[in-house]
Amino acid sequence: MRLAAAFTATGIIGFLLLEALKIVLAPVALWLMGVVMVAVKVLMLGVGAAVVILAIVASIWGYRRWTQSRGEVAF
Repeated sequence: MRLAAAFTATGIIGFLLLEALKIVLAPVALWLMGVVMVAVKVLMLGVGAAVVILAIVASIWGYRRWTQSRGEVAF
């Protein structure tokens, strides 16, 4: 009988913990998804800025190389 009582108590405690987890987990999961979304957005903005900077640098480098190959004076 003690074994059955222990199993019943364990089952009730487990059920209550599961219900508490259901209540707590939804906002935590949404918050975590929001943090991940912000991190991805910041990362994508950084990658976009890096691409723009690299394009500007490459165009300046290409222009200088082109003018030097023609024998002109570049800034």
